[in-house]
Amino acid sequence: MEILTDIALRAHWFRSHEKAYHVSKDTMLTPAARDFIREHGITLTYEDSVSEEQMEDEVSSAPEALKAVNQLPDAATVEKIAKAAAAAVVNGQIQDAVASATAEVVSCRQNLPKKAAESADEHYTAMPMTAVPQGPDHKPQYVNGETGEVLSVKPENMTHLHGNVLVSKTHPQIAFRGMLDSLEAKIMSLQVAASENGLHRLTDALDEVLAYVRQILSAEVLDKELGEIHLLGLDSAGLRYESHHIKEIYGIPHPMPEYRMGRICIGLNELRTFVRETELAAARAFQSGDTCTRPDIVEAMNRLSSVIYILFCRQLTGRWPGQQELSETKDLPGFLVEASGRHVHLTQQAIDMLFGENLHEKSPLSQPGQYASEERVRLVTAKGEIDNVVVLGPPRDAVQVEMSLTDARILGITIPVNLSGDLKGAADVILVGPKGIYNAVGSVIASKAHIHMTPEDARLYGVEDGDSVAVRLETERPVTIDDVIIRVSEKFSLAMHMDYDEANACSYKKGDMGYIIKKN
Repeated sequence: MEILTDIALRAHWFRSHEKAYHVSKDTMLTPAARDFIREHGITLTYEDSVSEEQMEDEVSSAPEALKAVNQLPDAATVEKIAKAAAAAVVNGQIQDAVASATAEVVSCRQNLPKKAAESADEHYTAMPMTAVPQGPDHKPQYVNGETGEVLSVKPENMTHLHGNVLVSKTHPQIAFRGMLDSLEAKIMSLQVAASENGLHRLTDALDEVLAYVRQILSAEVLDKELGEIHLLGLDSAGLRYESHHIKEIYGIPHPMPEYRMGRICIGLNELRTFVRETELAAARAFQSGDTCTRPDIVEAMNRLSSVIYILFCRQLTGRWPGQQELSETKDLPGFLVEASGRHVHLTQQAIDMLFGENLHEKSPLSQPGQYASEERVRLVTAKGEIDNVVVLGPPRDAVQVEMSLTDARILGITIPVNLSGDLKGAADVILVGPKGIYNAVGSVIASKAHIHMTPEDARLYGVEDGDSVAVRLETERPVTIDDVIIRVSEKFSLAMHMDYDEANACSYKKGDMGYIIKKN
């Protein structure tokens, strides 16, 4: 059996540009050869089939052929031939090497019976050699994959497509490989963020996705068929179904991404869009006329975008396979949870007394118009003190100090757990600034966990200002917090706030999500 490669076809095309190529009946084509034939409209012509008479002659002479084979050069002779040929090649005498090897073989066979020698000649078929061509300097030569031209030096603007076949670095298949490389980098970057936030299910799922992307790249480079996709416990049909039935499976309509979903969800959405771009690169790379030469890879990229979309919905809703359903209500997406450390709200009078000038904004907060200032104060009581407490702006109508119950024990005071703005039962503390002190009587509370919402958000969740809900925190150590208060205002942005005692109880990390599971 002979094997016809695209290299041989390209060389033939470059020399003659003939549309016909003559091959033996049992010739096998490589995938790359088939593609080249299809692209250039080459017609293969085959040798006539062997006649029955010829077959009978071959059968009758087979024993003599076997005798001939048994009397071919022994191992020592073969080694001698190989060494001589190698020496000739090193000296650039390739034709002489071939002639010398042939002479040695003929010499070894002179003593064979005539009929046996003839039979051996008749039945011997040389194995086609597909070695990389070599130039006068004995270095490998390359083949221009677009023209068939043989090149002794690899141009800097070209790269390997397969073997020694070179193409431009802007070739669609090379561009596709570059997109896959970038896709791997983006997956790993999101993995780092997920791992740092304790999102182990997502981290593991992205590991599975990364391995499959590398499988796609390997199949393309090696020109091998890509196996069936199986990710997230689903085959191709399962992935397609789940990505099209989000409401049925996750209890939400197809979500519209927005920044309030948090960095991880937005990162997944970004990854999904890049997979789409890579899919288009695959379609361009493997388009030949009206046909696609690698439908397996194009389909794999399409399903991969479905995989990322499913992960986006799982992260958004907190619903993962094998996990108990979190929400007793439907159509309720998750929301960002923020841990609020100790801080102080000041009136303009208190600001003047403590600092002698207005606050200086350092960084914005999640709630519109709110910011952390550069200014700091010290909290002092008869039993303790806490230094370097941040002041939030802008100025308010009343001084309010918010801290955890653990902070209160450090100061030796008892404080109520109230909503922000409710100072009933609030404790006293002295504020010390660089320019003076302020006696904050009835100002210290522990802030009750609450969710900021716009009126539109409230309608979506079916709640009103002041309602109490139970919230499931999807963190490294998931917990449910009861009696979380809804706060509604046009000035708010959707987010849940809790103090550091609550955050530490559930191993909270920035970017974690919360889910309303019931209305109290």
